[in-house]
Amino acid sequence: MRALSLPTDAAAPALEWSASPEDDQWGWAEAFMLLQVLWGVALFVPGMQAYRPYVRALPYLSSLAAMVYYYRRPTGEAVHASAKWLVASLAILVLNLLHSTSHSAAGIAQVVFQLSICAPVLWMTRAVRSEVKLSRLLWIVFASSALSSVVGLLQVYYPDQFLPPEFSALGRQMNPDLVSSLTYRGAGGQEIVRPPGLSDLPGGAAVAAMLTMALGVVMAFRQQTTVVVRAGCLTLAAAGMTALLLTQVRSLALAAAASVGVFALLRLRQGRAVAGVASLAFGAALVAGAYVWAVAVGGDSLAARFTGLLDAGVVSTFKEERGTFLTYTLSELLFEYPFGAGIGRWGMMHVYFGDSAMWEAPPIHVEIQPTGWLLDGGLPLWITMGAALAAGVRASYLVAVRADGSLQESGTAILCLQITLLALCLSGPVFNTQMGIQYWALTAGLWGPVLAAEAQRATTEGRTAYA
Repeated sequence: MRALSLPTDAAAPALEWSASPEDDQWGWAEAFMLLQVLWGVALFVPGMQAYRPYVRALPYLSSLAAMVYYYRRPTGEAVHASAKWLVASLAILVLNLLHSTSHSAAGIAQVVFQLSICAPVLWMTRAVRSEVKLSRLLWIVFASSALSSVVGLLQVYYPDQFLPPEFSALGRQMNPDLVSSLTYRGAGGQEIVRPPGLSDLPGGAAVAAMLTMALGVVMAFRQQTTVVVRAGCLTLAAAGMTALLLTQVRSLALAAAASVGVFALLRLRQGRAVAGVASLAFGAALVAGAYVWAVAVGGDSLAARFTGLLDAGVVSTFKEERGTFLTYTLSELLFEYPFGAGIGRWGMMHVYFGDSAMWEAPPIHVEIQPTGWLLDGGLPLWITMGAALAAGVRASYLVAVRADGSLQESGTAILCLQITLLALCLSGPVFNTQMGIQYWALTAGLWGPVLAAEAQRATTEGRTAYA
């Protein structure tokens, strides 16, 4: 498996190439990204809860199908630098199926599940070959996330018209009080279900709302953006942040706000100080305005949840809540399971396929991503997954600071999302969800135009040598 690396010499020429019209056409990559965000629309059809497992599986199965399609014949083209580390990670998962405490069916399902999540790093580079297509993917993620955020706001104002007809049957089976426990009283005394957005889970709008806020600021400050588009992006970002606050998911709200700071720092690194300061100022104003809007609707219970976070301090709150899971993982689980606890002992794969008769290998509760990786593969999996993530961030950083024009703008946006999602690994198992799919899809999508540039350069050099 041959990996391509970008030149790090500052004097090296910037990335550039000429894309063919075919490279810019709409195709499977766009449909795939739409499916990742809009799959929940199907669950708004009455009676679809009976088919929920199939609807939920569709985004993951589509990733596997795309991998088979794009790898039906070899091309000899290099792959993303993260790919070899992800293959090593999958190999570790397969080896851990031999663990005496692995749940066979759940373990196999977990391996396939993880393959579907990281598969885009293998095939997305072949599906995205131009700056135009890459930029389009980002606009699709932003627009579809914004749609879910706006629906989330409407669900707060007009619950009878916009809430899904049925909430998750599986969620209610696991917790009969699922909806009531995620409902709070608003400023006007009305009951507010944490907005699900285009999903069937209370609070489900949070992820899309976070993406809307993070990408809204980034897309607003792209070069050569018109005033109308910039205003639209910032308006949707405000709506996304408000919807996110109304879900009361504090970790994602903090991540969305922090993403603005990451973007500002990247602009400073690119030598665009004015844009960096402006984006930071607008982002701070959006967060403040969204908070005022959300409190006006959500009332004291919402205000208390976020003011309590500020009063106690973000670091102290993390140590008292999610930090306890990290401490437990490092101080106890790491020594108990240095090479993994067996596959299939946590997460939805255990819920669906776990063997209840295996009393010697009971399920283990997982709240943060490092715990999940430790249970599945121990220290070796920590090393390989850490290397894969580091390689992905490094590649995106090089594009963000080395490329020009639209490619640099897309690289900056993707790098912001990468850093944001990596931070969320300490608040939940990000890479056991569709956020993981989107992470690897955009990471690899950014590399597709780079591979196209290398292929075009090699062809040109070959023709020159022949002539």
